[in-house]
Amino acid sequence: MKLNALLRRVTGSLKPGRGAVPKVGVERAAAGQTQVVAHYRVGAFTVQIADAGGLYEYSVRPLGELEDLYRLVSEKLGDLTLLLKRGSDIGDVLTEVLEIPRERVPEALYALRSVLSYGKLQVLLDDPYIQDICVEGAGRVWVRHSLVEQLKPDQDFAPTNIALSSSEEVVALQQVIATKCNVYISTSNPIVDAQLPQSDGGHRVHLVFPTISQNRPEIVVRKRMPHPPHLDQLVEARVLPKAIVDLLKLAISARGSVIIAGPPGSGKTTLLRSILYSLVPRTWKVIVIEDTGEIDPPLGSPWTRYTTFELGAIKVDLFDLARASLRASGTRLIVVGETRGVEAQVLSQAMLVGLGAFTTFHSASPEEVASRLMSPPINLTASQVGMFHYVLVMGYGNNPRRQLKLLAELEYVPSEDSVASRTLWDRQRDGMDIAVHNILLKSKRWSELAPRCRESIEVPG
Repeated sequence: MKLNALLRRVTGSLKPGRGAVPKVGVERAAAGQTQVVAHYRVGAFTVQIADAGGLYEYSVRPLGELEDLYRLVSEKLGDLTLLLKRGSDIGDVLTEVLEIPRERVPEALYALRSVLSYGKLQVLLDDPYIQDICVEGAGRVWVRHSLVEQLKPDQDFAPTNIALSSSEEVVALQQVIATKCNVYISTSNPIVDAQLPQSDGGHRVHLVFPTISQNRPEIVVRKRMPHPPHLDQLVEARVLPKAIVDLLKLAISARGSVIIAGPPGSGKTTLLRSILYSLVPRTWKVIVIEDTGEIDPPLGSPWTRYTTFELGAIKVDLFDLARASLRASGTRLIVVGETRGVEAQVLSQAMLVGLGAFTTFHSASPEEVASRLMSPPINLTASQVGMFHYVLVMGYGNNPRRQLKLLAELEYVPSEDSVASRTLWDRQRDGMDIAVHNILLKSKRWSELAPRCRESIEVPG
């Protein structure tokens, strides 16, 4: 039995209790004091969020004497793996080899899983309220936590009581992560962007080797939510107004094209996933093209997803995938997870043949979107950029932290061979209670979409 198969067997026996809702305290911290504002359980650990006089901190403590179990598992790992590979009962193996009572088997399972998997980061990967994990050399690990984000929007990351003791320990963990992602990191390949196995959450990983980071090896994990929020939830949370949802429903029906722009971490991919899962019928043939697989085709749907691949001299990039997608019998919608380069050329071809298109783009304004699409390395013509109908711009704010800031439309101006941008909705100017009718009255592009829009569209609940 290979190690990966052994790990799947161990993981399958573990139920870490990830769905617990944090118990949030109602008392506030006094100046200079620490007040626990939330606590919950993750696997064999208890988690606390504490307000230390204005700085929110994340701390995790093992239940019972878990530290002793970690030591025992590490010392007896050879015997444990040998017996488990033979197919022996996991509970029997743990009780006999570790000499522990049967009631401690769940804790021992968690310790074994951590040793075989991601070590000190395992509990952070299992915590459903953590959005990002950041390791910058030796020292404390930092996390972006959804509850901290609500309580103190101006605090980006929270320090944890989990620490890596040396650069060597960080590099060793980098090697573990790279191996599980089927990639390698070294002096000759010092920057790695990869994805954890789906069985481990499918999270995005960014690794930087110490040779180019001033001996501060870096690990960044951007966690992938298993199920994005429904658009109704985003409306309720005031991420975007209902009128924008209504417009997107019409645009999808009419095979329109939408760019979701914004800075890194502003919620572009989350919004894209919510749009697709909330508004696109499951019976449509949707083509999804990604660097990192985050948009899972719904079960029982004809959706197709392609992801990039590289192994030695073999490389399949986004352009190759976009070109292949045009032969995949897609008649409704093509989705590029993030547009960065020449794949935009194929995306424009897809729009020319009548497909709707959705993509995300790193940019802070509609004008910047148009400018960058027409600049190297993308090099679209102004008329090609003008085929995109609408631009949604995500950004940061307070309550909620990630929010839609702007809706604009792009229009090709033949006389100047340029692209004009027209703002249809501005969060600060128009507020959240605008009606979709008022947005459509401002839109010149809607006149070309309206004839293609079906009177009714079956939308999944």
